[in-house]
Amino acid sequence: MRVVATGPDDARPDLDTRERIAEMVRDFYRQVAMDDLLGPVFAGEHVDWSVHLPKLVDFWAWQLLGQRGYEGNPLRAHAPVHARTPFGPELYERWLDLFEATVDAGYAGPVAEVAKGRARRMAGALRRLLDGEHAPGSASLEPMFGVARSRAG
Repeated sequence: MRVVATGPDDARPDLDTRERIAEMVRDFYRQVAMDDLLGPVFAGEHVDWSVHLPKLVDFWAWQLLGQRGYEGNPLRAHAPVHARTPFGPELYERWLDLFEATVDAGYAGPVAEVAKGRARRMAGALRRLLDGEHAPGSASLEPMFGVARSRAG
């Protein structure tokens, strides 16, 4: 984990490159795997981190930078796990707390802020969808990059 600089001379980089996103994803999921609440969920699923981490990097590079490469569907990916081990509110809250703490510890800037906001929106959308709620206006899982571009264009 990086050392956090504080004050006006904050030297933390933004999450504006694939390499930084990969570093953040590795730092974050290292904490998730060791977490008392989240770790057992991943251990129970026998996650192969050597396969899973590159997918997560692809996902976040797509979300934050618009880089193509992610081929999955977050709902479909999490639905079988949720069926075996229902995700309660405490799991979503812990996941978000760790995500935001990881981002804040190592990164600062507009893309880092988008990442935290995007994580909150995705967790809320995933929670609603996995719980079977399909209310009008539900937050989609569209990448923020695409949303920003379509509004600007």
